[in-house]
Amino acid sequence: MTHPAPTHPPLLFCAPNLRCAEVAGQLVVLDLSAGVYDVINEVGAAMWAQLTRLPDERNLIGLAEEYGIAPATLEADFADFATAQLTAGRLVTDQRPTPPSIERSPRRAPTILRALWERAAAERDLRRGFATAYANRVGPTADTAAPRTPVELLMRRFRTAESLYPARQAPLDCLPRSLALTRFLRTAGWPARHVMGVALYPFEAHAWVELNGTALNEGDLRRFTVIQQA
Repeated sequence: MTHPAPTHPPLLFCAPNLRCAEVAGQLVVLDLSAGVYDVINEVGAAMWAQLTRLPDERNLIGLAEEYGIAPATLEADFADFATAQLTAGRLVTDQRPTPPSIERSPRRAPTILRALWERAAAERDLRRGFATAYANRVGPTADTAAPRTPVELLMRRFRTAESLYPARQAPLDCLPRSLALTRFLRTAGWPARHVMGVALYPFEAHAWVELNGTALNEGDLRRFTVIQQA
């Protein structure tokens, strides 16, 4: 294949709707606008890492030596890869930080009925579209001042609601379940965090809820690399 003269891509940034995690030498990409994952192979992951560095900090010669490729060929492939990622909108030329949300939601009585409603609503909204369903549940938090219903009691109520809801069994329902639990806790005044993790060989994605760094109602999560939390 004949390549045009290679260009020197500028410093590039991951698109604001994407989250990335390196797992076993490969790059897992999560698109938060659609809730879909992609895996970029080892060579692509290495090129991505170089593109997100300042041009004078890149080491394309070392990359060519690592993969046994002629430097000129590597430079041409590197330019092609950069163009492809820019065209796809995965990498962008400017970084636009998202300001932290200070939105507050109203406190709601954390009843079993509320937990059941949140569980059904999460399933329904995810069928309509990931982006809105996700943003509505990881954005606002109610006033965190005491008094608050103890977390242990909230978890018991949520588990009771889960037993009443006709859903697929875990872990196949982890996304709607974790999003529902996140909002159930947040509207009760607890600043829960929604976490998404990935693993390879085989590929697996999982979602769970943490409070003060502790996963709630979860088993061993060491297999997963965190790719997004909010």
